[in-house]
Amino acid sequence: MNRPSKSIYTRASKFELENDWNNAFKLYLQAADAFLHISRTADPKYRNNAAKALDRARKIQQHKNLNPLSIDHFSHQLSILEKSSIINDNHIPLVTSSPSDSYTSPFNDPDGQPSLGSVSPSSTWKRPNRASSSLPLLPFDIIQNIVNDCSVCASIAVCIQHNLRFKSNLLLSSLSYFNDGRYELKVLVNVIDDRLPFDSDNKLVGISTGAKNQLWPSFVEKAYMKLMGGYDFPGSNSAVDLHVLTGWIPEHIDLQSGSFERERTWSRITTGFLPRYTPSIHFITMLTLAIGDCMMTVGTNDKTALNIHNIKLLPSHDYAVTEIKEMNDERWVTLLDSRICGSECECGGSGSCPSKGPRYTLDDICATFEGLYISWNPSLFGSHVTFHGSWQLENAEDLPRAATHHLRLNYQKTNDPAHRKAPSGPNTNEIDNKDGKETEIWVLLARHLRDTRRTNEYIALNVQEDDMALGDQEHVALKVPFLPFISYLWRSPTFNPSAGQFDQVGFTVTALAYSSDVVVSWDTRVPPAKYMQKIDGVLTHKTAGGNCTHPTYMVNPQYHLRVHNTTSASIDKRPSTSADKHSKTQVILTAQSTRDMSLNVTAVWSQGERISELSQKEVVAHSGLIPGDYTIILSAYEPDQTGKYTLKVESPSRFEMKSIPQEAQECMSKPCVGNGTRTQSNRYHRNPMYEVTIPCASEFGRINQPLSLFPSSTNLQRYIASSGPYSDALSGVDIPKRSIAPGKYYLVPSTYHAGVHARFRIFVYSSVSGIEVVLRA
Repeated sequence: MNRPSKSIYTRASKFELENDWNNAFKLYLQAADAFLHISRTADPKYRNNAAKALDRARKIQQHKNLNPLSIDHFSHQLSILEKSSIINDNHIPLVTSSPSDSYTSPFNDPDGQPSLGSVSPSSTWKRPNRASSSLPLLPFDIIQNIVNDCSVCASIAVCIQHNLRFKSNLLLSSLSYFNDGRYELKVLVNVIDDRLPFDSDNKLVGISTGAKNQLWPSFVEKAYMKLMGGYDFPGSNSAVDLHVLTGWIPEHIDLQSGSFERERTWSRITTGFLPRYTPSIHFITMLTLAIGDCMMTVGTNDKTALNIHNIKLLPSHDYAVTEIKEMNDERWVTLLDSRICGSECECGGSGSCPSKGPRYTLDDICATFEGLYISWNPSLFGSHVTFHGSWQLENAEDLPRAATHHLRLNYQKTNDPAHRKAPSGPNTNEIDNKDGKETEIWVLLARHLRDTRRTNEYIALNVQEDDMALGDQEHVALKVPFLPFISYLWRSPTFNPSAGQFDQVGFTVTALAYSSDVVVSWDTRVPPAKYMQKIDGVLTHKTAGGNCTHPTYMVNPQYHLRVHNTTSASIDKRPSTSADKHSKTQVILTAQSTRDMSLNVTAVWSQGERISELSQKEVVAHSGLIPGDYTIILSAYEPDQTGKYTLKVESPSRFEMKSIPQEAQECMSKPCVGNGTRTQSNRYHRNPMYEVTIPCASEFGRINQPLSLFPSSTNLQRYIASSGPYSDALSGVDIPKRSIAPGKYYLVPSTYHAGVHARFRIFVYSSVSGIEVVLRA
């Protein structure tokens, strides 16, 4: 064994012999990591030593009660990026890596050429003729051929338009050519050679620029196709493509959504898209300020082709926005379609037809197109932070389930002049209030693609401030209004993997503050170690009660959670809502199941007993739990949703959780032939009456309509148990569990008003078997 790693392993063995399981477990893990590190650079036999150390740690973990270990996720960011640099089995060097100078000339891509798939399998790869026109390249020069990458073509077109208007040199500044025939696209330092695919007629298969023969768009396309797995590109949208190619911040606006804000959106895009004019002090003329803080495309839906003003629009197609203006009290948007014209087009394939650059009113755009894809200049945001993490499932049993990762973001007001800038762009509508101006913090979640063909995996982002949920869990980009004061946020990006085999998925979270005086930063403190307990269960037809709007909600699985005080062994039997806020501890409840079953977990104030009625005031808030006893209810959305689930509890405080057994139950469904109130003695006897025979002393209870239990000898004059006042609760009412002597009893359900006819269900619970319930004639 290597001396340092052997020393760690020896110390771990010593602690194990001394029954110091916590230190032994920790050192065995350190030894395994040290052996694995050596095996990468020295003798591979050290892998066996690492496996031995891991086996000892695993056995200790399985059989001993260990203290949890803290994990510093911020210390592993570089290693996560290195693992994520393997894309489609190709190694894409990190930006910090220096390009290799050991390539032979002419350079041939060691990864081979990107796959052409079924796009043009008979094409050949050639080094193109570099003779090109000296005329500047225009957006209209970008021609989409047979590759299904309209979003890439639109992205390149809007970048060319931006370069012409604002001298920004977007994309071109990222592409470098070397004399050995090598191109480097410094987006992800993607190295390609200078060969392009040509068809049998010696025409480019991908993007071309016509007679101008400028090749850099073709090489940008090739580098991106290599990154995305080949020229049989499944399609994307320009906001995503430009985020990869330029780093600009994507925003997708659903034009058909009920929440679409037409006027505010127009104000935002005109502020960011158009040049700004300001009066000069020394001249009468107006000076132009080059803004250009946003680029845009629009996309159609996947329905059949549309026609607008006699121009045919393709389904699922991206169109570049080259100009927007207000003229004659009308708002106009000029589009560009980069697709190549066919011989059937009115221009005969020359590319001069009006459909290449149609101009529509804003009304037409909003009524016809599905989405507006905006890319915002990242320099607009005065403060931003980035975190690279990974979702790593704990064991093979977790593969078909979800994985989560939690981050905490701090944001605070600053008076540093370096952060002050003129407002423009994404959020020009800052809102005044008594504490200052409300601004926006943007949060973007991106998944690291190891295999770009794996499209059935989903990611989502949830944002919370204190007890208030601020995000839609179906989205990965959020804009959230905050006031500029010191506070904390939970960032919970949630990844729902498919059932396929994989070990780890990387992601990047970026938080950007659009404000002149707000600074964001991650809370990099190592979180306290968490105790963890997992319970596996099954929702069956008897235990699947559905959500809280169903009367069967209380038959759902319930668990008794006891949270211990970290400073005292005493446990409060009933937590007080007036307890000091700082006595709360973090408790994370996670329910996991298959993707087709929607789950909910609710924590309720209680003494850890099974509850039969859910009240909003009894539901525990999101901000934490104080030491005490709680009831945890797990439910699916519908009563007929059944299947396996796993409930996981994590907390820095010691806790125990165990299942609350459901009482043995007998269920009957009978029509109610007559109802009345107890106050109307001449009508009450017409209610349904069930004779209950209890063979021996037992615990007795039930859930149903308002109900009373009478001894059979009292002729309904004096009840011994009642569900209490009449209630319209969806879950029904119950007779609290109580001890009852053997004998015969009458069970009478009733409604408050007479003459109500309805069906009902009675659940009868008893701690002994042999109980009989018979409807009296």
